[in-house]
Amino acid sequence: MRSAGSCVTDAVVIGYGNDLRSDDGAGRWVAEQLEERALPGVAVRSISQLTPELALEIAGRDLVVFVDADVDVTELTIKPVPPKAAGSRTMTHHGDPATLLDMVRAVGEPPEHAHVVSIPATNLEMGFEMSPATQTAAEAAIAAVIELVTAASDGDRATP
Repeated sequence: MRSAGSCVTDAVVIGYGNDLRSDDGAGRWVAEQLEERALPGVAVRSISQLTPELALEIAGRDLVVFVDADVDVTELTIKPVPPKAAGSRTMTHHGDPATLLDMVRAVGEPPEHAHVVSIPATNLEMGFEMSPATQTAAEAAIAAVIELVTAASDGDRATP
């Protein structure tokens, strides 16, 4: 039985980052592009940062996909969210997907599948434009997320 987060849709895509800092806004840009596509069964959120309140939106979903810019990757990367070690569920100013998923247990059933889509970022200067390499990776991220949610709706949870 699904609990507090029971919902009509099966998946949620959460794009996050600071869209005032050039490449750091890539996750939000991807989310906004996906929202325009109105994918059936997929809720989309574009936010500045991960917060504990998101646990309510994630609980009861089959799939959650986090999309974020990352200075530590050099190419578009898609990975399952690693399980959080038992312990504190405290989220500070900079929450991470694993901690947020651990918090979901307090309000409902966590998603069966969770992925992080990391977009390479090199320019975090103040500005609204992404660097060309990040823009290209962000465009590829749209297709990757669509593939993830399509595979989820088809029952094939493999990472693209």
